[in-house]
Amino acid sequence: MSALADWLARQAPAWLDSHPLTPAQRRALLAITRCRTPALGGHLYRCTDCTATDFAYHSCHHRACPRCGGAQTAEWTRRQEARLLPVPYFLVTFTVPAALRSLVSGNPELLHDLLFRESAAALQQVAAEPRLLGAELGFTGVLHTWGRQLQHHPHVHFVVPGGGLRAEGKKWNPARQADWLLPVAKLAAVFRRRFDDALRASAPALHAAVPAGTWRSPWIVHSQPAGSGTNVVKYLARYVGRTAISDQRIVAADDQTVRFRYTDSATQEKKTCTLEADEFLRRYLQHVLPPGQHRIRYFGWMHPAAKHRRMLVETLLAKVILVRPPLRR
Repeated sequence: MSALADWLARQAPAWLDSHPLTPAQRRALLAITRCRTPALGGHLYRCTDCTATDFAYHSCHHRACPRCGGAQTAEWTRRQEARLLPVPYFLVTFTVPAALRSLVSGNPELLHDLLFRESAAALQQVAAEPRLLGAELGFTGVLHTWGRQLQHHPHVHFVVPGGGLRAEGKKWNPARQADWLLPVAKLAAVFRRRFDDALRASAPALHAAVPAGTWRSPWIVHSQPAGSGTNVVKYLARYVGRTAISDQRIVAADDQTVRFRYTDSATQEKKTCTLEADEFLRRYLQHVLPPGQHRIRYFGWMHPAAKHRRMLVETLLAKVILVRPPLRR
């Protein structure tokens, strides 16, 4: 059972009738109201030993539904942990500045893609400099659009192995320090410049709406060591099949207000936030992604199309020696 899903299902009919919603938000609410109800049908299960039966309704499998996504999350976590390499890992986070957030909210199809593409390209560009790493990175990115109080706060987390594949593809270059990958000030400057150029080229009208000072003020990139990578994979997995907030954070929810826990990012104190029901639902729905947009993406030699380079990295790190039989004369 999910208290949050039950609350969303109770609120959904009024919102569907009286609030302007995007098609994606409308589909999300409809899916949540139908999830595990007769509207989606079900299956009858029969025990082969005692012939007892049990009926289970079908799930909606929508990524905004709090009831669904558990199996997908567990499977993604298992796959990612199995692919971790024997190197130190880093969590690198690129954040969109406040002046751009309303633009991102109104144009998620374009700007989420730009956020992914240009932040990943900034990582590769800086890593390619010989004095820093001189190699191609391979990494996984996960898009988050929320802050700790469900406010709109788009950013991308990258799980990055500490090293890369040299251009000639025959050597692994390790990160120079176990707790340092690349200079964040340089990453932020390259990301800002690339995002500026990409938005100007792809959507001149949107670019013109951005205050000029946005392209001159500092942008924020954060990098921190993540050990073997296991803990950061488990952290990001929570949001792979689900969105924004879990049942565990909900303290109380009724038809007037919702109260939930969060950790203050400045002080790391545990606090609670109380929102009017309409405001909570508005914040929740703003994190429903457009249809077809992927929250998880892979780059460099981690990309699905780069299997041979990925295998080469694994071989170099494992120091596998291939012994060939002598040629017969």
